[in-house]
Amino acid sequence: MKISLEGDDNQKILRDFLFNKGNAKLGDSLVNFIYSLAKSGVTKSPTGTKVSDAILAKAYRSSLWMKTDYLKLKGKKGQLADQVEALVLFFWIHKLISIDNFVSVLMENLIPSKLHHPREEEETAIVAFKSILNLCYSTLEEINSDSKK
Repeated sequence: MKISLEGDDNQKILRDFLFNKGNAKLGDSLVNFIYSLAKSGVTKSPTGTKVSDAILAKAYRSSLWMKTDYLKLKGKKGQLADQVEALVLFFWIHKLISIDNFVSVLMENLIPSKLHHPREEEETAIVAFKSILNLCYSTLEEINSDSKK
């Protein structure tokens, strides 16, 4: 599916999607699923893990999204995490980034030795989700530059 997110209308579409509570709920399940797959792959042991709001909020605040006015999200960590979850869902649901790509990026950035200690896992998960958010940002930049050609 080819979409253009350039201009006010498309920016509004993205923002409306992110602020829809239902999208945040489904995005929460997607984020937990891709993280569980990545963590299971890295540790070579099946796991089901919930990603905390703090991880998603910190990852967003350190991502490329903060350098643009296109989508500067604000709010408390719970609100910001909901928006990040919806953002990840947006890129998957529009077939811009596959689950396999999300999982690969997470696996490349998770440090296995840090996945056994909660504080260290949070640190490596923040870096991994920052990479996911930067992938989303770069994908959006590519779409916008293609639509200008």
